[in-house]
Amino acid sequence: MRQEIVVAYDGTRQSRAAVEWAAAECRVRRRAGVTVCEVWDGPYPERAEAVAAEERRLAALRLFEGVRLAERLLPGREVRPVLVRGSPKDTLVALSREAAMLVMGHRAHRGHGGRLAGLLFGSVSAYAAAHAACPVVVVGAPPPAPPAGGVVVGIDAARPDGPETECALRFAVEVARGRSLPLTAVYATRGGGPEGERALTRIVEPWRRRCRAGLKIETRVVEAPPLPALLACAGNAPLLVVGARGAGARTRLLGSVGQGLLWRAPCPVAVVHPAPVWPIPFGIPTI
Repeated sequence: MRQEIVVAYDGTRQSRAAVEWAAAECRVRRRAGVTVCEVWDGPYPERAEAVAAEERRLAALRLFEGVRLAERLLPGREVRPVLVRGSPKDTLVALSREAAMLVMGHRAHRGHGGRLAGLLFGSVSAYAAAHAACPVVVVGAPPPAPPAGGVVVGIDAARPDGPETECALRFAVEVARGRSLPLTAVYATRGGGPEGERALTRIVEPWRRRCRAGLKIETRVVEAPPLPALLACAGNAPLLVVGARGAGARTRLLGSVGQGLLWRAPCPVAVVHPAPVWPIPFGIPTI
């Protein structure tokens, strides 16, 4: 069965890093295809049609650049271009409903107020991470050197046996095995001690038995709040994976830990939902 990896591209260095991350993941997924998407949201109706034509031309050039980058990284593999005029948030969430993964660069909310405005009103990446129907990988600026560590997955101490923990572990295991990397499961709690160790072992041991010698899984209990604990453990990781809570209400927002990781994590962050969030959509018109 074909698994499509959708990557958002807008010409920034973060989006180029997103294409590179998606290509690396595609190389270890033999049946995966890549869709490179450029979404442009202008101009407003009162602006001249000539401006609209020029903005569309520039968007198409950016998309062509992203597709060429993906093709260079994935010789012989199909790369599908998608050019859409509309809301980036709504378009990417709609595309996620038929994707195995959505990969995008982290950018602040377009508007006044800088970083604070992004935190208050939500960036496109934060919105997609909260509402997408597939795992969302958010990539920042490329690091100066390739990370030397393994994949890190955060275990929700408040709901260690919940579906979000199961899905986050499954995704983290899949990425770590595909890239031949070790996996570290982090259990952050203010109490810690033997109880935390026992809880983490109970959660991880079934995955160790399933993977056997194919994957090294380490455990780490940290006596600290989740956000600083995960940030400290992700310093040398190629990916940090967390589960997303919630039943899928339209007003749902990404939690404070997820928001903090998207803004501050030193590595790409994957947010994994336990189930699709939205019903199957109508088609997305491309313009």
